Amino acid sequence: MTEEEVHLAYRKLKSLVYFDKTDLRLRSRLAAFECGKDFDKRLADVREIANADRPSSDLKFLSLLKDVGYRLVPKKLKPGPQELSDAQPNKGRFITNVTTASAIDVDRVNFFFDGPVELHLIAVLWIMLEGRHLDRALGDECCGSRLSDHLQDEKHDSLALFTKYHEQYARWRDTGIRKAKQLLVDERRNVAILGLDVQEYYYRVKIDFDEVNSTIEKAGGNLSTSENYPLLRCIQAIGESYRLCIAPMLSRTHPDIGDDVVGLPIGLCSSLVLANWYLQGFDSAVMKKVRPAYYGRYVDDILLVVPLPDDPSVDNENPVAAFIESLLVSTRVLRHSGEGAYEICARPGLLLQQSKCILQYFDARHSIAGLEKFQKKLEQNGSDFLLLPVDEADNSMEDVAYELLYEGSTNKFRSVKGVSENRYELAKHLARQTILHLMIDESPDRKVSRGLQKFFKGRSAIEYFDLWERVLTLLGIANDRATLNTFSKQLRAEIARVRTADVAVTKQLIADLKMHLELSLAMADAVSAEDIGLSEFVDEIHSESLRRANLLRHHFVRRPLLNFTTYKGPLSDRATKLSVKIDQRKVKYSPRFVNFDECMLLVYSGVLRRGTKTAFEEASIIFEAINRQPVVGVDWSRSASIEE
Repeated sequence: MTEEEVHLAYRKLKSLVYFDKTDLRLRSRLAAFECGKDFDKRLADVREIANADRPSSDLKFLSLLKDVGYRLVPKKLKPGPQELSDAQPNKGRFITNVTTASAIDVDRVNFFFDGPVELHLIAVLWIMLEGRHLDRALGDECCGSRLSDHLQDEKHDSLALFTKYHEQYARWRDTGIRKAKQLLVDERRNVAILGLDVQEYYYRVKIDFDEVNSTIEKAGGNLSTSENYPLLRCIQAIGESYRLCIAPMLSRTHPDIGDDVVGLPIGLCSSLVLANWYLQGFDSAVMKKVRPAYYGRYVDDILLVVPLPDDPSVDNENPVAAFIESLLVSTRVLRHSGEGAYEICARPGLLLQQSKCILQYFDARHSIAGLEKFQKKLEQNGSDFLLLPVDEADNSMEDVAYELLYEGSTNKFRSVKGVSENRYELAKHLARQTILHLMIDESPDRKVSRGLQKFFKGRSAIEYFDLWERVLTLLGIANDRATLNTFSKQLRAEIARVRTADVAVTKQLIADLKMHLELSLAMADAVSAEDIGLSEFVDEIHSESLRRANLLRHHFVRRPLLNFTTYKGPLSDRATKLSVKIDQRKVKYSPRFVNFDECMLLVYSGVLRRGTKTAFEEASIIFEAINRQPVVGVDWSRSASIEE
């Protein structure tokens, strides 16, 4: 293992974390790691571990395992008044917009891996050297968390570790819908679409690492003993240490999971590769025994499209159960396991809950408008997240964040079933408002501020905790510090109301939500505040560290690539009169590919101290330094130089 390979692994990890929108804790750890005085030494330690005869027994590696921890996040809240009303229709229907309560009851939580950056680096190195062979053995039907093709070329220094997740998800979803439409329209055949979900997949995986090793041997070439894949044993040791760490709390939150089930750590990149590989036998069984018109799996979400001559609801009280019985149980892909559950034959212990199975049946003789409308909506949502038509910019929070649910006609009051929060529309609205403030100089919109404060109350504040950073960033960029402080206090009050059935779980969950809020504040300040650490000091992490490591959200930097310079003011300001230079450390460890037009805009902005070089020459130097490759496909004419 060379020094260059370890540095490349670090850059890949940084890029992976940079584009992630949820795990702020790992982002903060990475910022502290890079900004620390012992950065080079810690990278050298990783190289030393990787080059050891038995890395999993190395004393430095064993020391790192002692710092393995976890964090809790809410997965599901207990039903509110409206959901309880739907469950008891004989008592009438109660509809309310009140989400506040003396306690916010969390029904289920998720565990996330939290450990030293060095362990994440070892996981990346394992993927680069060994895990890529597992991915190469997977078929095209496995769509989620696939590795970048560049990993198969050991000489390629691309930052990409995985392929773009939204492109994978779109391929998984859209290919199935297109196939269903083809069968209905072109072939005039009836179609069934079945959606399945593996119950608590990451917690119930039973990885046999000897089996993993054998698979790597077959896919990787001539190596024949486990000693030739030493980093695999490190991944095994990390997983086992993590399971021991969460065991006391897991027994409280998931009491039905046995102590012998190690599972996979959510939040460790190697788990994505292993999770894909673990269900390869199930993929093979479906393709060979069922032979559907389309089969696709996005990690643990499964989609099948099959021609079906007859309506499964005819002569069947439970059409979903009847369909699964004929399609998957009779072919021995699944087997019955307790009431309302099915077990995957290829992987005992993995269950599919019938209650979470979704079956859609389309008769070719009837309208397929529902399928076409669904497909059109998906296509629209894929491209309108940030830049939307201007006439939508004046919509209020209430217009976009809520939607009425109906039963029957939308014109009748008694058809209203309830009021539901719309996560996707709210996220779009926040992004649109933030971009709007970057484009124009306007005072804070009090209507928007009030709407945000009203929405993020009670259950909604906790259920949408992943949107806190976006709200705080919007308020910071709008320079509405008064509302930002008020909003932060409001969220702290709601966090204090969180409650679970177990006191220990409640205490840990509240602590982790408080940490997430502080990190969200730090992310907002990294863009909108002076580079002097104005956000609260959080476990050695504040906005200055995130900014120095360039782990902020670049699309909220008003002037392209200004975050790659020595500028210390608010990155969301216009900052017209500047004289700064490129920060070489930020260039060396850039977490993303920059486009040439960004380099040109930075040069033309006039903030850099320039000599006799033309704008094109200066931009080319910046582009090549950041991306480690020359500019290709761009020509600079003599007339452009004269005009400059």
